[in-house]
Amino acid sequence: MTNVPKAVLYYYPKSVWSAVALLAIEEKGYGPDEIDRKVVDLSKGENYDPTFLRLNPKATVPVLVVPYENSLSEDTESRYKALIETKAIVEFLDKSRSAISRTHTTSDAPAPILSPATIAATTSCTAIIDLLHSEIANPNTLRYVNARDDESLKALAKETTTTLHQRQQALKGYLSDAEKGTIRVSDKVKKLWLEKLDAINLILAVLVDAEKPQAALGEQEKANRLAFFKTARQAWEVNLSDVLTQLSKEMIGPYALGDQFSIADLHLGGWLSRVARLAGATKEDDGSTVVSKLERYIGGGFLLARDFTTEQARRENANAQKLSKLGAFWDALRERPSWKRVYVNSTDDEDTATLNIHSFPPNSRFLFPASAASTPSVSPLPSRSTSPLPQFYPSPHSGSSCPSESESEEPTSPLLLDRAPSRNVTWRAHSRQRSWWSISGHRRQKRTWRLSRVTRRWLRRLVRSPFFPSQPITIVLTLILFSIFAISLTLLLIYVLNPDKEPLPWRAYCSHPSLAPPFNHPLQPNTPHFYPNFTDGRPYPPFPHAELDRLPPAGVFVGVFSVDSAFDRRNLVRTTWASHPRSREGANEGDDGVGTSRTLVRFVLGQPSREWERRVKLEMEMYNDIIILPIAENMNGGKSHTYFSWAAINAWVPPVYTSAAVPPPSFSYSNFTSTPPPLAPHDPFLAWQDINSGSPKPWVRPDYVVKVDDDSFVMLAELEARLRLELHSNPRQDNARQREHAGHGASAAPNTTHHPSAAASLSPGPAAGAFFSPNHRASIGSTTTAHNNNNNQDPLIYWGYLVTNRLHMFMAGELYALSWSLVDWASKDPTVKMLTRGAEDKQTASWMRIHPRASDVRWTSERCWIYDHPRSGTVYAHGFLFPSEVTRVRKAMDAELERAAQQAPLGAGATPTSVLGSGTPAAWGHSSVSTFHARYTPPLPDLSTKHSVEALVEGSDMSLLREGNPMTPDYAWSHREGRRARYEGNRVGGTVVVHYIKKNMWYLETALALLEGEEQSEAERYESSRRTQAQTQTQTNQVVPVPVVPGLGTGLAGQPHPYQRKPVVMDLHGRGH
Repeated sequence: MTNVPKAVLYYYPKSVWSAVALLAIEEKGYGPDEIDRKVVDLSKGENYDPTFLRLNPKATVPVLVVPYENSLSEDTESRYKALIETKAIVEFLDKSRSAISRTHTTSDAPAPILSPATIAATTSCTAIIDLLHSEIANPNTLRYVNARDDESLKALAKETTTTLHQRQQALKGYLSDAEKGTIRVSDKVKKLWLEKLDAINLILAVLVDAEKPQAALGEQEKANRLAFFKTARQAWEVNLSDVLTQLSKEMIGPYALGDQFSIADLHLGGWLSRVARLAGATKEDDGSTVVSKLERYIGGGFLLARDFTTEQARRENANAQKLSKLGAFWDALRERPSWKRVYVNSTDDEDTATLNIHSFPPNSRFLFPASAASTPSVSPLPSRSTSPLPQFYPSPHSGSSCPSESESEEPTSPLLLDRAPSRNVTWRAHSRQRSWWSISGHRRQKRTWRLSRVTRRWLRRLVRSPFFPSQPITIVLTLILFSIFAISLTLLLIYVLNPDKEPLPWRAYCSHPSLAPPFNHPLQPNTPHFYPNFTDGRPYPPFPHAELDRLPPAGVFVGVFSVDSAFDRRNLVRTTWASHPRSREGANEGDDGVGTSRTLVRFVLGQPSREWERRVKLEMEMYNDIIILPIAENMNGGKSHTYFSWAAINAWVPPVYTSAAVPPPSFSYSNFTSTPPPLAPHDPFLAWQDINSGSPKPWVRPDYVVKVDDDSFVMLAELEARLRLELHSNPRQDNARQREHAGHGASAAPNTTHHPSAAASLSPGPAAGAFFSPNHRASIGSTTTAHNNNNNQDPLIYWGYLVTNRLHMFMAGELYALSWSLVDWASKDPTVKMLTRGAEDKQTASWMRIHPRASDVRWTSERCWIYDHPRSGTVYAHGFLFPSEVTRVRKAMDAELERAAQQAPLGAGATPTSVLGSGTPAAWGHSSVSTFHARYTPPLPDLSTKHSVEALVEGSDMSLLREGNPMTPDYAWSHREGRRARYEGNRVGGTVVVHYIKKNMWYLETALALLEGEEQSEAERYESSRRTQAQTQTQTNQVVPVPVVPGLGTGLAGQPHPYQRKPVVMDLHGRGH
């Protein structure tokens, strides 16, 4: 048997994951002559030698080279396979020496089976191993950032600088030999060497200055050191504490799966030995001491649960002191012969990993090592929903200098996977702070005892009272009366506290906002700056702007808040407004998707429950459009802040693909780029086209991050057009005018002539210079240098539907957008992190008020084109709205104001008081479709599907049908407006969001009303053909008979021809004339 080829283990004695392979060899009882062992000295860079790279192109250890089974005989040429992943190596060693294996073995030692025997145990085992090999648990990352202050940084530099210099020299030597031609290697190997050398240079840049005090450092060195300490705190105080807590939950005790030692314990033993040593523990310490040292080293009041008692302790003492599961595991592990043989002679005082780097957020300008040369096993994410998901890791494709050794086999979705944690330490710090009521337990007990005594005394007096009911009938009557009183009181409180007691004046919102609150009176001096501000009587600004399509599109990242079980609703979004051409391109001819070429739609979920976890994973793999946040699913418990914090790191959108008349503006974030991530099926066509070109353009930061509820229906082209105009507007003149106006405390009348500067910020041309001018770079690009050096020039825009009442003022939560600078600030500001609980839309408004430049934040409100579904019956509900109906509303409002002006005293004019009287006229909230606080009923029973959807359109003939009306549904349908007429020939200018869509049927109705329909109705086509024939007849002087459309050629009794009927015009009171 001496000539039989043997396996060879390439390892480094002080490597974390090499120790796992050595433990497996010892546990399985392999003989010393069965596996050859060869040391690869990582401290000298031997893992970068071209010979070793042929075995493992990732340059990591351990590596197990094993011969193929059919090449073991002496007369056969031996062939080998290299196992380069720790998990694969351990599984191979476990299976190769068992009762059913045919491996040549000379050892007679016991070979226990280490793999779990049940499905449940296998699931737990996989979850633990995956957690230990995730990036947030990487022990080599902890090794390289094991310094959170200047003193510990000095100690870290003394320990690692020599090794890093040796690796640096080795890499330089390999690169020099490759340049000279002494060794021949591929470009891929050269790239690996350069990336590793860059990583070493970056970490050395911090360590070589460790002896210098802060005052002696330059600005860049200070920034690097601060970023290093921030990363260290993140790794130790947040990531490691999360991992230890999760391990404690997953383990059974004393070993990972109970009393049986398994392969999970091999990985856990090697990992915990390294982490404990880094925290100051020694091999001689018992489990309680090791856990205590870990807790103290992590800090922040972190404590592991003491919820385990050994069987022996329970037998000896029923009240035995409980231990943590990790402490019990350490005690059990120290007694195993395998651990003693692997660790008894190891000093483990030198780092075992090569360097790899991930990028900090752009403002830190520092790269740090995040992965080890010791090979972690590659496997999917943990199958348990409670396991931490690495979705905050910066992708290797988005600014990383080189990929992690194991990332090439990991999923590469930039929305969830391959993300390194960048959560701020303070995110969870408050959860570890000791509550005030736990400071003095004795005082708390005494206070509680007094309260209970007083309560019992008064209850005793109440029961002994002669008026207290004692008979069954009196008890029942008393309970009934008490229930009636409680219900009445509740309803009264709901009515009193509900600010929405009457329908909103949506007609004024769409025509004369200065007549509707809060713009019907001068704003208070401390009121946020609204854009546009209508308190000076400014009319509704024209939209769409004539020069809209000359501006480059805005980058918009839309996050749709969803839950794990809402699969049907997500599919409705994917197949309707997220991908439909009329949503992305607009009405009429559209713009071929140019406007929304930089608009992405993604679904935002908290951590899914176990019941839905697998389905969500499959959905993610299929669509690439789901973001999993590291937070339990909630609505008002911090999900919005977590989403914006995620977006500040991971949100990217496509660049500008097509040239525009106006070049894109330059902001402080304009130069941040990333490799394009995997696309979703509903992503813009131009993005797919660019990806398939073979040389895709890098993606950039979005101009806006939008939060949307999944019961909202969004027209993407409409949303992007409004955000684009706001991005390119110049609010300086308008801002100065608002402040001047607030200082005078006066409000102009609705029909007052506007100051020239009032229109300047909303009109194009050289005089205004707001959007652009012939000298565009002078008007917009003049601050390019300032943008590059100072983000004070970045737009601060808070866009949405403004809700105002006596208690609050905020943008409604169905959809609001924050410009990039606001998102970046909110993700980092410590005060904002304390304002995450409560109604999320109100909390977001509170963030805007505490911004350092709160006076410059533009609260841009869109009240006309954001409303609730007609069937909802809420205060915000009315029929589906189109520009043609709004034009009719404006004309009716103008007529009403003109009548009010004529009736006013001579010279008084039409003021808000003369028009409104004591309140808002009810006619301003009238809808031809819905009624406030009333369930929607169709105008006629038994309408067909197309007729019932048409009846939901505001101002349509179908919505005016009533019993006894001579107009029939077919007649109303044939005389409806086509899409071209409803949009008045424009691409955009209509509904942006329809909210409160609680049923899927309502969702489909909204899709049919806003996305479907013909460009021209039958009546419009008939009139068009008549005009064409009339023109032909005029030219040829021939009489052409008028064609008759079958079924539509005769009108109603006493009415003109059906296609010659005048359209119905609604006045403010809903009367047609």
